[in-house]
Amino acid sequence: MTVPSEPGLDPGTPEPRGNRRRDVRLVVTGILFALGVWFALANTQEVKIRFWLVTTRTPVVSALAITAALGIGIGLLVGRRFRRPQS
Repeated sequence: MTVPSEPGLDPGTPEPRGNRRRDVRLVVTGILFALGVWFALANTQEVKIRFWLVTTRTPVVSALAITAALGIGIGLLVGRRFRRPQS
């Protein structure tokens, strides 16, 4: 029994370059995310954080989560600004 393939795609042809690049990007993102979670969970002690006029004691996990959220937000904004128009 043969498995139907997508119309227009020969099963013997390699994947388009964009799909491979996207897959690599997803794998690298997943690995970095897993490392970040591991690092955060391994560092649960409290630290003193001074943010302008406010000083607080919080677990390192909280500080890392806030920093990661800010980094992701900045990365998305910068990435969107410099993205080339697709033709």
